[in-house]
Amino acid sequence: MEMPVFALHTVLFPFASMRVRVFEPRYLAMLDDVPPEGPFVVVAIRQGQEVGGTYEPARVGVAVAIDVHERGDDGAHHLRVAGRDRVALIAPSSHDPYPVWHVEPYPDEGGAGTDDVEAASRALEGYLRSTGDPVDPTLAIPHDPVAASYVLAAATPGLVPQHQMLLEIASAGQRLVAVRSILRRETALVRALGAGVGGAGIDVSPN
Repeated sequence: MEMPVFALHTVLFPFASMRVRVFEPRYLAMLDDVPPEGPFVVVAIRQGQEVGGTYEPARVGVAVAIDVHERGDDGAHHLRVAGRDRVALIAPSSHDPYPVWHVEPYPDEGGAGTDDVEAASRALEGYLRSTGDPVDPTLAIPHDPVAASYVLAAATPGLVPQHQMLLEIASAGQRLVAVRSILRRETALVRALGAGVGGAGIDVSPN
C-alpha cells in the first residue's frame, strides 16, 4: 500500500502522541489530501534536513491518526497525532508535491510477559530517582506487554538513533530487555557522575 510520509528529527512510538506544527508547502499539500483523521506515516530522519531540504528516512516508521487539528493565525496547522502501528518503508512512490512511499505492515512479534514489564518499569523508576526527577504520575504503563514495551521505550533517555533502534526491535520481549539494559546503564552513569540529567518525556513538540 502507499502512504504519505512526514519526516522529523525525532522518533514516534506506537501508543505515544506528538504535537506537530505543519508549515512547509509539501506537508500542507499532504494535509489537503489525507482525511481529517489521517492516516499518514511519521518517520525519523537518518540524514538530512527536516525543513526545506532532502533527507534519508529510517526504514521503519509509525502510521498515525490525527487527534487534534487546529489552524493557526500564521497559516500553519497544529496537530496532535497518535502513533498506531509500525510500518516498513519499502520504496518511494512519489516526491511531488509531498513524499509518498510503498509501505508494509511491520507487526510486533510479542514474546513478553508481566514480569518483563515489571522489570523494565522498576528500571525506569530507578533511573528517575537517580536523576532527582519524580516518577511521572501521568505515565500509565499498559497491562498489554506490547503496548507497555513501546511506552517504556518512549520514556527511555537517548538520541534519535537509540530510539529508532528500540522502535525497530522485532519483539516486545527483546525491546523490554533493551529498555531495562539502557535504563540500568544510564542510572549507573548518573550515580557515577553524581550529577542529575534531564528525564525523558513522551509527548514531544519537534517544530
